[in-house]
Amino acid sequence: MPSASTTSRVTRPKSGRRSAAKAADDGYCPHCHLLIERRVGGDWPKEPLRCPHCRLLVGTGRARPTPSAEPGARGSAAGVFAHEAKRNGADGDATKADVRKAIRDVAEDSGQRPERLLMVDYQQRAADDEKLPSLSDVFAAYGSWKRARRAASESD
Repeated sequence: MPSASTTSRVTRPKSGRRSAAKAADDGYCPHCHLLIERRVGGDWPKEPLRCPHCRLLVGTGRARPTPSAEPGARGSAAGVFAHEAKRNGADGDATKADVRKAIRDVAEDSGQRPERLLMVDYQQRAADDEKLPSLSDVFAAYGSWKRARRAASESD
């Protein structure tokens, strides 16, 4: 006869499955780990598509239900964004003051200090808000994300 601990282990529902099924509504890029689309369900996308953030191909059913918790994953996404922003050049619409204000606003909205704001967090917001300067504009104004963050953290 099985012991009580063995029986309870077998009959107890796994809470991880319930939370994973609930989180499967959103589709995150497996490369840059940023949100592609909300409420997509499982096995998404049905056909391969390009991520609007990193521009890498997301194969059929390869989107993730949550952003990755792997160490360094967001850092590798930042490298993709920085390379893309430098390669594209700037629109030239944003001034240094515009960039500093945008970084401050995004940092404040996310509950962070400007000097701690991650490029991927800024990119996620800039992708949804056309009023924010693009990363290309940030790089055109300051040459690097670190310099732009540092300038945003200093008082005007």
